Amino acid sequence: MEDNPRFFDLVSNVRAMRRLKPDPVPQNLLMKVLNAGVKAPSGMNSQPWSFLVLRKPEDKQWFADRYKAAIESRFGSSNLPTEGDSPMARQFRALLYQMNHMQEFPLLLIVCGLRDWPFKVPPAERVGLAPPNYGAIYPCVQNILLACRAVGLGAALTTMHQVFEEELMERFQIPVEYGVVVTMPIGVPMGRFGPVSRRPAKESTYFDRWGN
Repeated sequence: MEDNPRFFDLVSNVRAMRRLKPDPVPQNLLMKVLNAGVKAPSGMNSQPWSFLVLRKPEDKQWFADRYKAAIESRFGSSNLPTEGDSPMARQFRALLYQMNHMQEFPLLLIVCGLRDWPFKVPPAERVGLAPPNYGAIYPCVQNILLACRAVGLGAALTTMHQVFEEELMERFQIPVEYGVVVTMPIGVPMGRFGPVSRRPAKESTYFDRWGN
């Protein structure tokens, strides 16, 4: 069985890129990335994803304003631990940059999924709106992240839209049968890609029963 070193190099080199240049992303490059996304598997080949791309300055500003307010409502306006050179401080500085510059990024990708009740919820308890089919959408999202890296684009997913999802759906006329799963700023990164740091899989893997 042969290794594919390009694949293993790629997945070891995909990190959240939250500082992006305002340079436009060519339409054909965006569609190449999205076409990689839709190659993801889904149950019964249902393909329950749809994408909304925000490009107009006023739309990105609308989203950026609410994104910033959502972060400040959760973390406070000046409580982010950004001082020092720890990994956490560096991450929060990148988050702060994204929060303050999101309206300048070339595009915001909103990934939506058809709503579908999980099997564990009995029919009698299915009241209100079902959640989107996360199990099918996240493989699509991961494909998009990998494709962005492969073509030299930076991206970072966020779920902070949940704080203002009803407003988001109303403003952009997202049908009620869909739910928003993630939003992803995409553009040319300001910094360089680099390897990610993760615990080895052996530290989180058990065989036959938990603890072995």
